[in-house]
Amino acid sequence: MQQRFHEERLVGLLMTFVGGAMDGYTYIHYDAFASAQTGNLILAIIQGFDGQWGSVMKKLLSTLCFLCGIYLAKFVADYCQEKGWHFWRLFVLYYEGFVFFLVSLPAINEHPAFVTMLIAFTAAIQWIAFDKIKGMSYTNLFTTGNLKGLASHFYEYRKTRAEEEFEQLIHFVLVVVFFILGAVSSIGLYHLVGFKAILLVTVICLCLSIYATYMLWRFSKSEFSR
Repeated sequence: MQQRFHEERLVGLLMTFVGGAMDGYTYIHYDAFASAQTGNLILAIIQGFDGQWGSVMKKLLSTLCFLCGIYLAKFVADYCQEKGWHFWRLFVLYYEGFVFFLVSLPAINEHPAFVTMLIAFTAAIQWIAFDKIKGMSYTNLFTTGNLKGLASHFYEYRKTRAEEEFEQLIHFVLVVVFFILGAVSSIGLYHLVGFKAILLVTVICLCLSIYATYMLWRFSKSEFSR
């Protein structure tokens, strides 16, 4: 197994799909974003002027949990690197699958503030853990930076016709498309099955977990047989 399974294109695009699905789901169901904290802060300001302090607090807590998730993910990444534990992202995938399964349970789902905070925390960890595809940077939680990359590399490719610029262009096109597909899929599924739509994210994370576990087993087996 390649030690950089998290940089495989399929993995990165599916995590971007998950990012779009999370934001679509949390906004339509809880009126808050899981990862787009700029949107949360703007909405909090607007709702503050309208006196909707409960909604303001929910969004500020989401932002705080997002910050805590980034801090924890950076700490874990550094700690695992020092220990030589290269496959810590595998546990992130299992963790995400478990968290989104919990969110699908009625007893948990009916607490919007808690769920929004939990998803924001989890989204931040995902952002840190999966930040490159084949060495190329991207963002799997929101798409503004990816749109900038798409437009910039489109311009550079038209100017230079360089193969590297074309590769970067296709990279960002795919990332943007998968983010949109994730949002569209979760919102469409929400209209069909309601809050259970979050199970879409659970299935994707668990499938990626099983795939990564299998690849790790194959890699370990080949190393042992040498």
